[in-house]
Amino acid sequence: MQLNSTDKALQLRYPATVRLDQVQQDALANLHTLTPTSDKAAQSLYWSGAFLWKADHRAKQAIALQQQTVDKQLRALADHWRYSRPAASETLIQLAQSLASPVPGERIFLPLDRDRVRIVPDNNPALNGPFVFQLTTRPDTIKVTGALRLPTGNTADISLPWQERQDAAGYLKQVKALSVANRDYVWVIQPDGKAEQHSIAYWNRQHQDIAPGAILYLAFTDLPESAKSLNAQIIHLLSQRPF
Repeated sequence: MQLNSTDKALQLRYPATVRLDQVQQDALANLHTLTPTSDKAAQSLYWSGAFLWKADHRAKQAIALQQQTVDKQLRALADHWRYSRPAASETLIQLAQSLASPVPGERIFLPLDRDRVRIVPDNNPALNGPFVFQLTTRPDTIKVTGALRLPTGNTADISLPWQERQDAAGYLKQVKALSVANRDYVWVIQPDGKAEQHSIAYWNRQHQDIAPGAILYLAFTDLPESAKSLNAQIIHLLSQRPF
């Protein structure tokens, strides 16, 4: 088990299978080795944004294969749109580069809040083998990615200040969508990995809360038959990545 906190890491080793609540307890007990302000850091941990990845060889291979598949599709679509939609082609290349960057393994989607892990047995699985557990403090931004006109530079998303009670349509007013962007809905990947479809058009707009650290993914439309599942695959990869 490897514990990550921001840019530092701690290895925790167990001689036998261990429950998630024990790992959390040991992680908190060792937080002082990662940051000198352990008491303050422990109090301000953002459990909604905690990550748990299965990091054995099979899991790493599986996620790497998914990344390769999406990378090929993104680059093929970028080539397809090179002359007819050059701005979209450039965005696709930047997105391909971003999604190809390594992740620790396959994310395990569980509520990682300490109380929910202790109280609900299904949220407290037995862990055996290599895992990566990441803790973080609450961010003050959200990210927007997908069918956008991106700023110059090697980036595939736009970071915006998180605002209480701001909905997806409000955030999207601050960016420039491509002509192939979905104008009716946007996908929101909340920090816990849950992907939600939020309505953003004038005819269907409804308020839905967005948590700090969320990712807004503006899906591509007018996709060729060979790329019909591309949006769903991108959303899955985005849910694997820490903010």
